[in-house]
Amino acid sequence: PKGQFPLLAMSLFSLPDPLGCTDSSTFPSLVMMMKTMMTRSLLCASLLVLVLYGVAFVAGSAPISGFRPPAVPLVVMDPYMSIWSFANQLTDTNTTLWDGDQKPMTGLIRIDKEVFRWLGQSSASPMTQKSVVVTPTSTVYTFQQAGVQLVVTFLTPMLPSSLELMARPITYLTLDASSTDGKVHSIELYYDVTGLIAVNQGSEQVTWSRQTSPKGLNVARIGTTAQNIFGVSGDGVGLNWGYFYLASSSGEQAISLASDSRFRFLSDRPFVANDTRPPAISGQDYPALVIDWKFTVSSSQSVAKSVILAYDDVYSIEYFGEKMKAYWTRQFSSIVDLIDQASVDYANLQRQAASFDQSFFSRMSTAGGDEYSTVTALAYRQVVGGAKFVWASSRDRVWYFMKEISSDGDLSTMDVIFPASSFFLYYNASWLDLLLQPLIAYANNETYIKYNLAWVPHHLGPYPIGNLPPNKQENMPVEETGNMFLMLAAIAQRYPAIVHQGGTVSKYASLLRSWAEYLKDQLPDPGNQLTTDDFAGPTPHDSNLAAKGILGLQGYAILCTMMGDTSGAATYSSLVKTYATKWLVLSNPNNTDHTRLRYDQEGWSLKYNLVWQNVLKQDVFPQSLFDSELAYYHSKMNAYGVPLDVRKDYTKIDWESWCATFAPTTSGFSSFFHPLYKFANETTSRVPLTDWYWTTPGTKSGFQARPVLGAFWLQALLKGV
Repeated sequence: PKGQFPLLAMSLFSLPDPLGCTDSSTFPSLVMMMKTMMTRSLLCASLLVLVLYGVAFVAGSAPISGFRPPAVPLVVMDPYMSIWSFANQLTDTNTTLWDGDQKPMTGLIRIDKEVFRWLGQSSASPMTQKSVVVTPTSTVYTFQQAGVQLVVTFLTPMLPSSLELMARPITYLTLDASSTDGKVHSIELYYDVTGLIAVNQGSEQVTWSRQTSPKGLNVARIGTTAQNIFGVSGDGVGLNWGYFYLASSSGEQAISLASDSRFRFLSDRPFVANDTRPPAISGQDYPALVIDWKFTVSSSQSVAKSVILAYDDVYSIEYFGEKMKAYWTRQFSSIVDLIDQASVDYANLQRQAASFDQSFFSRMSTAGGDEYSTVTALAYRQVVGGAKFVWASSRDRVWYFMKEISSDGDLSTMDVIFPASSFFLYYNASWLDLLLQPLIAYANNETYIKYNLAWVPHHLGPYPIGNLPPNKQENMPVEETGNMFLMLAAIAQRYPAIVHQGGTVSKYASLLRSWAEYLKDQLPDPGNQLTTDDFAGPTPHDSNLAAKGILGLQGYAILCTMMGDTSGAATYSSLVKTYATKWLVLSNPNNTDHTRLRYDQEGWSLKYNLVWQNVLKQDVFPQSLFDSELAYYHSKMNAYGVPLDVRKDYTKIDWESWCATFAPTTSGFSSFFHPLYKFANETTSRVPLTDWYWTTPGTKSGFQARPVLGAFWLQALLKGV
């Protein structure tokens, strides 16, 4: 066995009673048998299969045991609600936003009369953490102390089978306590989240309130008094409009200053249920939403407690003057109604998430090996948490927006969507269409700001506001135009409705033709242009960029074929063949064992754009090119990967993962991917996994938490698993 998957299954023992208290007497013999194996020995039988509520957990369907994420996702829902732990132990540091800004949550436990902490920082001694397991939908910590085991699960069931679930701003926090020494123990659990969760700066005032939901849940909320919607934008900022919610069906809730509630817990004093002094300064008084439970556990009785964490941002995106609400508002009249439904759905979503996770590891391990599945699981919430589904009411349709997290904070950046596209092509190609539509509508002059450039836009403005005039664009003409055609062609092959009447391709056929004509005129030598790797500056006569343009033009030829334009398809396909022949000479004029970075200079680079030939199932370039490039990259391999090109020791993990797919076998892919796993497991840069890092020391060069890690799904896509 390679993992500790049964620890994840433990959270399912309390399924019958969502958000309440359930003991193991429902099925005591099964629980005792499993807990004997799981909680005391922490071992997995090599062929152990647990069938519980219709979910099968098979040994081998789990991340690699002992994998140490550089940062651990906790409450990751969208670009603003993205809370992580940057340490090995959940008690080593306070929880933070993806950028390291403090968003403290605190967890305490009283075992009999002794207090320990299981989350964040406080004066209490930390519990002993035994493990942390990260799956696509869950993060599971296991602690043991004083004869008690506590399993802490953060579950965010953003399942790709459902747009509604992907759009829900909901995380379930479940605490499962059990006795490990055969004795009865008195337990009291405490959790709080401070008002810093809902502000951009600690100087902002927050206010709070409580209510009972229609289904009887106790619901508390906290948010800024100003509620300046879209008052901040761009990178390195926190959301300071809308409200953060905590809801449960059991336990004692309070809203008070964090210092007071923690002191009362530590000194075993009763809470003051409601602090009547709002507003308060979030980073000075530290008002907090608090919940506390008291119960006993024994060798025959475990107890699970759960709480729903939610965020209502009121408005999510401003698209050239139109304020757009989150997509979930189409189904629910209020966040409280959504929370009620989330409570009803809890048990079913636990089962669905567990089933999805198990299938995920099985599929990804088949596609690329255990190291690949482990790192890709870590990336899952980083990808889905980098985008937001909204309702464009003026168009009566759902749209999808992505944030260029940490590199510029832009809204719907084309060359950020491009690497992430592998994820969406794997799960649901129509969602990639939804990501592209706002950019195409802008380029088609459907906004009050008119776009007058001959190529595809780079982005729409500073997230979450689309308001960018064309003269403020960071122009990457061939890069973004090639990206657009490659993605549209890949979508069309998997979601043909895009080319039918009313679909994106047919609707914007004339605009696409103008972009194809622009691209045609820039090839086979794109001149001196920026690429997506803009941190390196413009690269004249960039052969990798030229390859993107050539394959992009072939993508347009595919679209022509699907639209019934046989003449256009023949014309552009003929051009592609001519350009490809010239490219093979220009990129390797001396017929060496590798292609050049630039047509006009010796040197090398990762030709990650070539992989789109395989995505689109074309034969523009010979297979021998892929084989020789891969062999050359292996000769340049450092401890933590292959550099991006000859100029620097740094690399991009998304592009490396694409180049790894050049290998014709799974073992060949795994060999190339191993240094990437090694980097994720060993780097001292304790941030949400960076995509730009140094390959020798294994440290971050820049960027973190970006959704570009969706690139990892390309291997699974190409293998068809």
